[in-house]
Amino acid sequence: AAYLMDKGEKVGVLKVRLFRPWCPQRFLAAMPASVKRVCVLDRTKELGSQGEPLLTEVAATFHLMARHEIIVVGGRYGLGSKEFTPNMVVACYENLKRETPKLRFTVGINDDVTNMSLPVGDWLDVLPKGTTECMFYGLGSDGTVGANKSAVKLLALNTDLYTQAYFEYDAKKSGGVTISHLRFGPKPIKAPYNVRSADYIAIHKESYAQKYDITRNLKPGGVCVINCTWSKDELDSKLPATMKKTLADKKAKLFIIDATKIAVKAGLGKRINMIMQSVFFKLSGVMPLKEALDLLKGSIKKMYGKKGDKVVQMNIDGVDASIDGVIECEVKPEWAKCEGAGVGEKTASNWWEQQNPSQGFAKSIQEPCNNLDGNELPVSTFQPGGRMPLGTSQYEKRGIAIKVPRVDMDLCTQCNKCSLICPHAAVRPFLLTQQELSAAPAGVKDGSRPAIGGGALDSYQYRIQVAPQDCTGCELCVRICPADALKLQDTNKVIELEKDNWDYMLSLPDRGDEIDKTTVKGSQFQKPYLEFSGACEGCGETPHVKLMTQLFGERLVIANATGCSSIWGASNPSFPYTVNSKGEGPAWANSLFEDNAEFGLGMRRAFQQRRDFLTLQVQAALEDEKVPMTQKLRKLLTQWEMMRHEQQHDLLLPKGRSMYHQLLEKLEPLLTEERNNHPKLTALFDLRDMFGRISYWIVGGDGWAYDIGYGGLDHVIASEEHVKILVLDTEMYSNTGGQASKSTPAGAMAKFAESGKLTAKKDLCRMAMTYKNVYVASICVHVNPQQAVRAMLEADAYPGPSLIVAYSPCISQGFPMAESIQ
Repeated sequence: AAYLMDKGEKVGVLKVRLFRPWCPQRFLAAMPASVKRVCVLDRTKELGSQGEPLLTEVAATFHLMARHEIIVVGGRYGLGSKEFTPNMVVACYENLKRETPKLRFTVGINDDVTNMSLPVGDWLDVLPKGTTECMFYGLGSDGTVGANKSAVKLLALNTDLYTQAYFEYDAKKSGGVTISHLRFGPKPIKAPYNVRSADYIAIHKESYAQKYDITRNLKPGGVCVINCTWSKDELDSKLPATMKKTLADKKAKLFIIDATKIAVKAGLGKRINMIMQSVFFKLSGVMPLKEALDLLKGSIKKMYGKKGDKVVQMNIDGVDASIDGVIECEVKPEWAKCEGAGVGEKTASNWWEQQNPSQGFAKSIQEPCNNLDGNELPVSTFQPGGRMPLGTSQYEKRGIAIKVPRVDMDLCTQCNKCSLICPHAAVRPFLLTQQELSAAPAGVKDGSRPAIGGGALDSYQYRIQVAPQDCTGCELCVRICPADALKLQDTNKVIELEKDNWDYMLSLPDRGDEIDKTTVKGSQFQKPYLEFSGACEGCGETPHVKLMTQLFGERLVIANATGCSSIWGASNPSFPYTVNSKGEGPAWANSLFEDNAEFGLGMRRAFQQRRDFLTLQVQAALEDEKVPMTQKLRKLLTQWEMMRHEQQHDLLLPKGRSMYHQLLEKLEPLLTEERNNHPKLTALFDLRDMFGRISYWIVGGDGWAYDIGYGGLDHVIASEEHVKILVLDTEMYSNTGGQASKSTPAGAMAKFAESGKLTAKKDLCRMAMTYKNVYVASICVHVNPQQAVRAMLEADAYPGPSLIVAYSPCISQGFPMAESIQ
């Protein structure tokens, strides 16, 4: 408003500090007498009402006070987590100025369904002169956000500059995109929105330069620095045409640095935060470099002092090395004429387009979101109801690892432990026929060996294949391999060698049905229905859930408590639970933190009600002689009805299969063929999914099971229902930062227990066993994988409530996840 007033516009702002109780007299006293039009903005959406709450109060006040000459319009802002920016404010004023303003509108959302949106103009810079704006694109867990928070505090406390910082995160637990928005200036900064026109942009991962259109947010003459392994001569071929053109058009300055190489040399691993921070102080000019480095080194000693002098010195060495590691690159004038592939058009993110052209969701929603353009999507793109297709995480191809493993098949013992322990299902065993092997890429031909183990395996060739663009580089497979057959190599090299191999292996038919899934080795030939999740590298939770999907995935229903498992399990728009070639796969739903047990129990009882109804329908069809059906169908329906009457269960069937599911596979084609012969057969066809026995699992972390949701969990295990509970026990509130829970052992250090927890760990398993009718097991795939497989199969088949507590190592416990096996 101040910006428009300086330009001669007659505008103003009235802020309502106390909404209710509403005081009409004070409101009118604050309102200038010269007002002719009022726009009321609410950050809410009241369905079925005449207007939003503040709008109705204001309109009623003017009406009751006989101020009918004042035109009142109402708008919604900030919905869907959208920002409210200066150009949106201008749009609201422009609407008021119109001869017939839009009386009800939305700003910030492209609502092409109700057409209530106001058109928003170009970005408007209203910041005080001298304000420096910066954007840092980092990789979750690389330290970028923490370093930027430290930089803001450092400048605020040690200079006369005013500072401001906002941070954007995606929903990945780690390894996702982080964007830090920093502002510095000599005058107070009143800008409650993210940076959209930056003087300085830092790209902390080289793949971002090819994947995202980052430089569109760069001011003319701004500075762009890229952390990459490329040389100056390689930039022409590595940078996308869009980026080169933008840099040239804006006459920007371009710098590169191999911060990862400097960090590894200094012993910092992938944490490049302090290195890139010193680069920022060198290139941004917000304060003298020597003074900035002295302050930065002082903050390092304060931040890492508790971790020892060695850690402090490594960070200081990295800072010193970074100053000489920055290389200025020429922005060639001919780049302004660049045409051709834009950002993301020839990168791995579009791999899905060649493989699955019919995936409308991936094309219309996932790709824009993955390219950081999700906020621009119109309302019509989304389908109401909150449902999402399965298996969309396979299209991301994040490529976030510095190094990924390759296997030496001459050393491989074919134990499949690497596949079992992989948190992201990026390492898998495959079986090939000789015909498939002859048609395979050269890398697969050379890297396959005859399968060992006898039985069905004797007919196939065997290969361990890594998904190089989906691997997070956690090293667990390297550490667990008993023969040292897996070695880490540079990611770009492995992608070049293995990408086509992975694509070919995915095209092979699933041969899990031929293999006994009750063994560790056999379980890993089953399709993982959980793949490429947003979990941290080395996560201890996902191997347990992945194993559960391999054992029961085609008939699995999951009620998931809010927590880590709900975040990596459903990071919109990337959904890691997937389906097989028949379209079968887990059904997943997320409840609240506190009522997940009741939520899952309700799902199980609803299924039981439907199945009891199916039993009545089957009996009616069999007893009615007028219903024409083949003898084969009658025999199968009689068998199913008898099994239901005798309450037969699936305990330890050969190869770990469900006999109800096997019966469903035989019944479905017959019902499809005969459904039109009689209305009763049509009714059976409509209920055909109830012939199989669905495996219901209630999944959550220890914060839910031991603390917040324990009352509901206790109710479920006392219910005698055929429902299973899987507790992913990290022994702390891992999703909220590692606070102590009732599962935390005595003496353990965690948030809220900094000097060591005084009380003992709650013995959830022993408490459950007091009911006498509950199947209880404690497992950890890192320690005893065969026991974990056996316990899950027994829990699923047990005719009553089952509780499995799975110890899950977590990064919040404070040690490298690569060492979690030890």
